[in-house]
Amino acid sequence: MESREDLIACGRNLADRKLIWGHSGNISMRTQSDSFLISAGGSDLNCLRQEDLVLCRIKSDSWEGTRRPSMETGMHRGIYHNCEDAKAVIHSQPFYSTLIACSDVDIRPDCLPEAMAYLGQVVRVPYYHAGSQALAEAVAVAAQSGRVLLLNNHGVVCFGSSLDECLLATETLEFVSRLLVISHSAGAGLNYLGKDVMEGFLRHLKSIGRL
Repeated sequence: MESREDLIACGRNLADRKLIWGHSGNISMRTQSDSFLISAGGSDLNCLRQEDLVLCRIKSDSWEGTRRPSMETGMHRGIYHNCEDAKAVIHSQPFYSTLIACSDVDIRPDCLPEAMAYLGQVVRVPYYHAGSQALAEAVAVAAQSGRVLLLNNHGVVCFGSSLDECLLATETLEFVSRLLVISHSAGAGLNYLGKDVMEGFLRHLKSIGRL
């Protein structure tokens, strides 16, 4: 089980890799089957302190701590409620990924082996106001179709079995988004491999024990 220190270190990693800015983003990790820790509202993820981590319940709105939890707590709660294997969630606003989220450009993972392995299907979520119940409900539903969610005009949500897995997915999505933006600017379209190749690659990874 990951510790509070792991959550604090994850915030620093997000900042070091320029995947967050200002007070953007929120991160959480499951602590028990019915609870999770999340960064407090208005926190700077680059310098989280113990008191910036708030213990919340999955099946109720109750929380414990000296600070209020992030306004996006409902979004995290919905993922944990609908996806029992979700152990951590990162919501961030990396520059290129957020640029894509503010456009109608699709992100396809079948352009790189790493993207196929670490992203899977990238699921778009329609725009709802930040911190709203509508957004929390939409994310909870979308999480059942993929672990990488692109929130229209808002940012990115990645969840998985560990904070490291979420961080890797976030960074991979940002790299692919940067490729996509630069290729469009240069007038050079990306060559996509197609669904069959992607499915074959994932079977290959499983066969060699890498997935």
